[in-house]
Amino acid sequence: RDEKLLSYRQRQDLYLEGKPFKVHMGFGLHIGWGIEGPVGSLQKVDATYLSPHVNMAARLETASRQYGVPLLMSEIFWRCLSTAAKEQCRKLDRVSVKGSVQSIDIFTFDAYQDQQLPVRRPT
Repeated sequence: RDEKLLSYRQRQDLYLEGKPFKVHMGFGLHIGWGIEGPVGSLQKVDATYLSPHVNMAARLETASRQYGVPLLMSEIFWRCLSTAAKEQCRKLDRVSVKGSVQSIDIFTFDAYQDQQLPVRRPT
């Protein structure tokens, strides 16, 4: 939300089909355990992470597109936030997740990306 960064949205050469170009990313936040392990061959090895909690974070990230929000968090993650942070979040839905018998609440944080924030003055 820096003034200089926001000014790039006004550059006509960065427009796509007559509209300002924007990058849209989605994030899914969940808390739990995970196991890291190497996957690959002798020439190339990648790390992978396995657990139902990693799968939940991935499902939340995918669902962020369906809900049209940049960030989705599980109720378990939301409970770990400070009171001040919780006040900036809103509950979106209660969902049943594939592979789970229990429904969970999902929350988002409204990050007003087009809003220009006031400049903080040093104290």
